[in-house]
Amino acid sequence: MHTEGLFVMSSVEEIHMCPMCRDLFGQAQPFPCGHILCPACVRDAWRQSASSDRGRRFVCSRCLEERGVVVCDCCPQEESDDDQKCAAVKTCLRCEVSLCEQHLIPHLQRPAYRTHLLVEPLTDMSRRRCPAHREVFRYYCIDDMEYVCADCILEGQHAQHLVKGMRKMEEEYKGTLQNRFKRVEEKLKQGEQIDVSQVLQMGSALQAQVDRLVSAVTNITEQERQLALERVQEDFSRVREDLKQTENIHRFLGSLLEESDPFLLIWAFQWEDSQMMAELNTPVFTPAQPNMNKKRVVENVENKYREFIAEILRCLIELKRDLLSSPLIMDRNSAHPLLNVSDHLRSVTRLQKRLSVPEHPDRFDHWCQVISCQMFSSGTHYWELEVEGFWDIAVTYHSIARKAKEGTAFGCNKISWSLTQQHDRKLAAWHNRKKTRLSTIMSGKHLAVSLDYDSGSITFSEVGPSSTLLALHKFSTTFTQPVCLGFGLYKPELNSRVTILKKI
Repeated sequence: MHTEGLFVMSSVEEIHMCPMCRDLFGQAQPFPCGHILCPACVRDAWRQSASSDRGRRFVCSRCLEERGVVVCDCCPQEESDDDQKCAAVKTCLRCEVSLCEQHLIPHLQRPAYRTHLLVEPLTDMSRRRCPAHREVFRYYCIDDMEYVCADCILEGQHAQHLVKGMRKMEEEYKGTLQNRFKRVEEKLKQGEQIDVSQVLQMGSALQAQVDRLVSAVTNITEQERQLALERVQEDFSRVREDLKQTENIHRFLGSLLEESDPFLLIWAFQWEDSQMMAELNTPVFTPAQPNMNKKRVVENVENKYREFIAEILRCLIELKRDLLSSPLIMDRNSAHPLLNVSDHLRSVTRLQKRLSVPEHPDRFDHWCQVISCQMFSSGTHYWELEVEGFWDIAVTYHSIARKAKEGTAFGCNKISWSLTQQHDRKLAAWHNRKKTRLSTIMSGKHLAVSLDYDSGSITFSEVGPSSTLLALHKFSTTFTQPVCLGFGLYKPELNSRVTILKKI
């Protein structure tokens, strides 16, 4: 059980113990049944519900352990031993009775029951009833975020509040969930298309690299063949020159043999004799066997092969980073009033004057910070950012306090880890108020953040030429809560800004 980071939460935050796994956790909203589970057990319960015969309906894991068979309130007493007839399948909150399949039929068919709210069988109605008036909750106060009964409204406690009926709230929430469901489906399709597109692009890139390697090797061989051919041609020219000289001697000797003037014969013989004998004693030039410089060919091929491997590795690294890149947008509700988040929620700029923004429980009210909408509790993730000015990039628990000064700055508590570039462009890593000065200074504005939740590692790197990564700092920890990305901006005169770069 990890408790190290639990006691640095906000003092107003209650610490709970999960009844299922006995682990401690912080802020939580109780279920209608009254049980409070840790986030991990809630996710497990959802997964189990989705894979069971209950379909997508969520059932509290604790209730499943505690609950027996809910008996139908309308079945005769003498039939109480018959499980098939007396097991309730629904509970009507209007009638406050549990109904078996047979006695549920009127509620499903008769118009008079059409407005009755049916839920899964309940053994305890107290959680669905107003403790002050003992009436069943049929309304929801949006301003106070609590269930109310008709008497609560009549007594005036919620007279000026926005109150809606449970059915209306159900319809609105289901409409919102339906829209979100469609957006998620579209996002999944886009992700699949992007993945397929990335793989196809990578396949084309790899094929291009292979083609270039084959072409390079072919060119190297052709170049060596041309050099060997040129040498053969040079040797052939020399052989032809020797043959021509020998033919000249042959013709000269033939003419001497046919000469009839002895004086001319003797003069010619004596004048050409030494030069002719030297040429006759010189062996005929025999060219070497034509061959290519195999050593040079091998060296050139090896160089091309090394270039090919380096390029393939670069492509694979780029593909890995593209596939690990997680979608990320900024939560405008968390942004300090001195921060301006763009319409597409992917860029934030430090302002000179405060924006007029509504109060929100998630908003940072002291430090100029904003966090991402997405939270991560497993897996490996990668993001690239464009940073400028005086900035602070952090991985933080989503539960970080947002109000007041103490314990809310990134890196100044046990639940956040950050990298800061100051006004003098010097870098520093922060965690739990401890500052680690870095000797490296970024040459550009391209920063990468790698998160491995399961192994507890956070790596900040500068993205250099050809997408190479230069590691700046690495944190190692053990995560006990969902994390998100955080962005802090200071010194507006430095044009401080952060942009989330979209991988294509």
